[in-house]
Amino acid sequence: MNHRQFLQLKTYSSASAFPIVPPMAESQMMAALYQLEESQWWSPEQLQESQFDQLRLLCAHAEKEIPFYRQRFQQAGVGDFARLTLDDWRRLPILSRSDFQGREELISTQHIPAPYQVTGSIATSGSTAQPIRVSTTNLTQFLWNAFTLREHQWHYLDFSKKLSSIRYLNQREAGYPHGMALGNWGPPATLLYHTGPCSILDSKSTTVLQQWEWLTREKPAYLVTYPSILTELIKHSAHSHQQPPEFSEIRLFGETVDAELRDLCRETWGVRLTDTYSANETGPIANQCPEEPHYHVQSENLFVEILDDQNRPCAPGKIGRVVITTLHNFATPLIRYAIGDYAELGPPCSCGRGLPVLKRILGRVRNILTLPNGEKRWPVLGWGKLSRIAPIVQHQLIQKSLQKIEARLVVREKVAATQEEEIKHVIRKSLGEDFEIVLSYPESIERSPTGKFEDFKSEI
Repeated sequence: MNHRQFLQLKTYSSASAFPIVPPMAESQMMAALYQLEESQWWSPEQLQESQFDQLRLLCAHAEKEIPFYRQRFQQAGVGDFARLTLDDWRRLPILSRSDFQGREELISTQHIPAPYQVTGSIATSGSTAQPIRVSTTNLTQFLWNAFTLREHQWHYLDFSKKLSSIRYLNQREAGYPHGMALGNWGPPATLLYHTGPCSILDSKSTTVLQQWEWLTREKPAYLVTYPSILTELIKHSAHSHQQPPEFSEIRLFGETVDAELRDLCRETWGVRLTDTYSANETGPIANQCPEEPHYHVQSENLFVEILDDQNRPCAPGKIGRVVITTLHNFATPLIRYAIGDYAELGPPCSCGRGLPVLKRILGRVRNILTLPNGEKRWPVLGWGKLSRIAPIVQHQLIQKSLQKIEARLVVREKVAATQEEEIKHVIRKSLGEDFEIVLSYPESIERSPTGKFEDFKSEI
């Protein structure tokens, strides 16, 4: 915690201005943050040793209380969890989404260690399939807040400033023109700090023009939104030759962030981007390093593996499936859970933190391009390449077959035949294959039910 943030801490008693003596809940949070400040600098070996201390407790609990896991452990030949080793661990089966869906009650228990209690449940977004529901406890919520606060401290947020968010909210009171005005940022920031005001605009019910007008009227120091919303706002700013508010930082979530967007925001608006990688069923997975654009796994709360198609650990520079174990959810343990995302493991970070590095978060299975020979790769096609050819507002590529790609383009004006041929050439070159490119011109491109946007989807 830096000096400026310390001065922003709430003063809890007129009789205790120095040193500040906070109530019990705040004291617990500050104690957790103190430990996280220390553990982030541990070596990878020390972190893994402590993770296995927690994994032994979690697996012993799951074996005792949850027959589903007891059977899986027996089939894998793993049972002496007091001596659980990495080799034992890698024999445990991967938990897929299909294993989980519709069987949540078989993977959950109300019998959890005291003093923790089941407090409710949380569902995944269900953007492509039936949502799954995970029980939450007072401990999982506490740790979610703690890791979020650590991320805020990493990036030296000034809590006294105004924060605004353009996101999917689906609440009429958050619509244009006023949005929803709040007196503060809300938790977890307000658990420890006095904050400035906050405002929210629903992204689903508003246009880019309305979002821009609202944003320039609100003038926040911090903007929180989806990468695709930010891209559209930057496009509008460039096209209309209007400058944005003087942001201290733009904070992104919910979708993948590529290097082009980081460069675009820095070059056009002069603002840095900060991204987070999280999921409803696990909480924060990896937060962006304060010194580099890559991400640090939150290893004190999750055991994260990046595995290839044979379930072998990937080396740095290799892309694999993200497999997660939640270390502290004793109500619905997720043990070797394939969350559905792919990521690239990175080498140790120059910042000195021992927390593992994810160089890139690449998206889900449906975002993978399949070449005619069966090879799979991650497509890269940024807005900048297409915007230099034609007045394209939005684009989305959909793989219809092994030979055919549909390019859906939202444009400001009719695209000439010569421009269409150039667009097709750029797409083929970017994808690295001579696909049949079919152009279509919808009035808009729909987002997922949770407001997220994907610029590439595969239907095969």
